[in-house]
Amino acid sequence: MATEKLQRVTKANVGPRNNVGGALNNVPVTVQDHNKVVDAVNLLYDNQTEGGVIIVETKTCTAASTTTDFANVKVGDTIIVLSDDASEANKFGTATTAGTSPVTPVVDHFIIILRSV
Repeated sequence: MATEKLQRVTKANVGPRNNVGGALNNVPVTVQDHNKVVDAVNLLYDNQTEGGVIIVETKTCTAASTTTDFANVKVGDTIIVLSDDASEANKFGTATTAGTSPVTPVVDHFIIILRSV
């Protein structure tokens, strides 16, 4: 089965439920944040030969802790921490302990938790 990549959000398609803009319309993030999610998921699609992933949770980090914002993390989940600061790189890793991120976030960075299906 071919994996269908996610659509980037534009002014024309921000509302439909078949894109991240529609799926996350109740989350207080900008179009740029939505497109960061799209780019991150599509990058995983590019590097994965089979199967797919679901977005378990997206949120803004509230603490520089590997546990505070990660209660929904299960072993094997991919955690992506997106930096809005050009001087700091985005981070990602695979969880080896439930409820714990493999990377330390920074307050106000955007967190995406992905799970293989």
